[in-house]
Amino acid sequence: MTPFYFYCFVEEILATKSCGPHRGGGKVVGGGLFGLKMNRSIIKAFFIVLVLSAVLFMGHKTSYAQTVDLKMAHFMPPNHIQHLKSFVPFAEKVEELSQGRVKIKIYPAKALGGPKQLPDAVKMGITDIAFIVPSYTSGRFPRSSVFDLPYLFDNARQATRGIYEVYDYIAEDYKDYQVLWLYTAPPSQLLSVTSPVTSQTDIKGMKIRTGSTTMTRAISQLEANPVGMPVPKLRMSLEKKVIDGMLTPFCAVEDFKLFGQVRYITRLDLNVMLMAVVMNKEKFVALPDFAKEAIRQAAGMERGLQAARIYEEHDANTIEKMTEQGKIRIIELSAGEKERIMERLIVLESDWVADMAKREIDGKEILDAVQHAADRIKE
Repeated sequence: MTPFYFYCFVEEILATKSCGPHRGGGKVVGGGLFGLKMNRSIIKAFFIVLVLSAVLFMGHKTSYAQTVDLKMAHFMPPNHIQHLKSFVPFAEKVEELSQGRVKIKIYPAKALGGPKQLPDAVKMGITDIAFIVPSYTSGRFPRSSVFDLPYLFDNARQATRGIYEVYDYIAEDYKDYQVLWLYTAPPSQLLSVTSPVTSQTDIKGMKIRTGSTTMTRAISQLEANPVGMPVPKLRMSLEKKVIDGMLTPFCAVEDFKLFGQVRYITRLDLNVMLMAVVMNKEKFVALPDFAKEAIRQAAGMERGLQAARIYEEHDANTIEKMTEQGKIRIIELSAGEKERIMERLIVLESDWVADMAKREIDGKEILDAVQHAADRIKE
């Protein structure tokens, strides 16, 4: 019986004359409902409370029983450190916080799109959540590309704090998404399969794989030849010496199993690369409150800092493994050589500001904010 018909049923009962005698102003329901002397209004109020309680209980029960299934996609293999220690724990945390009512299924290894397709895949709803690298889609996240500039931060956690400090300056890049968290990998080093690089002059003429427009310009500025290449082709290209080297963190040697290809790594600490985990905005807005709250609690700056720390630890473990094996030589540049490289690359900052001006974006304001944040964080 629905609450409405139950209420009508009560009205019908109350409208019926009682079987017992009347005494005073009250009514004795002798053979009726409770055998007690009650005022009609009290009985009626009691049943109204009962009906409302039933409605609230049913609503609560329906809300509690509601479940939400979400898809999360990235392009890395399922044995990648970020899949194992960042994405999977996030999905588990959301499920825990929602008491099992929100389940996130992860699709790794380009199952729902590669690095360049995922920003569109999440926007179009092919996946609900995606890991993206803004620099892999040149021109689409222009303000965020400030973090590609060289020598801004010393490590991933510094850079991640910097991103959150200046987020308002780059937020327009993500207006089509619900940002879950942002972070960076450790700084890039120069990995080489052909010859050691101990000075800026050693880089001249080398074919170096780069991952962003800014780093393509940096390699050109150092008189080397930048090569654009998707990640899956790296191993074979290094084996066949189609390229001489690449700019990546140390941990790429472990991630892409390059111990047999890379012979030298020159520590440049050149630049970081901003990364983001984003969600389809309409999907997020449509979620029930319990699901939104679980996702918010599991994501955010702390999740970003944790992801950055995981990357840094992975970098350190990779260096330790390389040292133990003794097959890859790690080269430390002299202070003078590093200074010479920095001097050659300083022009990239003014070039970036000029590029932003063409888009009617105040690049100088953004760059100044990032540099000031970096200075504060390094103190």
